[in-house]
Amino acid sequence: MIQIKGAVKFPISLDSTTWIFDDRKVSIDDLERGVFDGTRPVKFEDNTEWNRAILEGQTNPPTLDSEIKYKKRSVLEGTFVINMTPFFKNAEPHQQAKAIKLYNEEHSIEVPMDLLPYLFFQFAKDGKRLYSDNAVDSFVYIPEEGYTYEFKYVTHIEVI
Repeated sequence: MIQIKGAVKFPISLDSTTWIFDDRKVSIDDLERGVFDGTRPVKFEDNTEWNRAILEGQTNPPTLDSEIKYKKRSVLEGTFVINMTPFFKNAEPHQQAKAIKLYNEEHSIEVPMDLLPYLFFQFAKDGKRLYSDNAVDSFVYIPEEGYTYEFKYVTHIEVI
């Protein structure tokens, strides 16, 4: 568990083992293509088709089993990150908060608060968690600039 504490209204704990099931996770490849969040907006492009599927029942396409196997394999073999914005939004940092201080056992690094939308935690590599104690690696990724503020083995977080 990684705790967010300090200048926040609600100190919270993060459990990186649950992020593999979180729809907000993205693969590192997708991140580098500019996809920062794994969620997709719900669209109803053809209401007639959607209504018919509801009324008459929808048949599963013949490729459904293949798609399920592909998605399962991608989770078991993928390298995933998750954006930290929603977690800090839930913790509600104080207005005067200026930075996010990440700690490991030996060092710390300060990430300016205005870079929060670009702050990611890597929790899985090649389908396996990074550390046995569920610590994570962090970095800031800005598409035009690349990776900055890289920090290994984050154990706790303080908003300052």
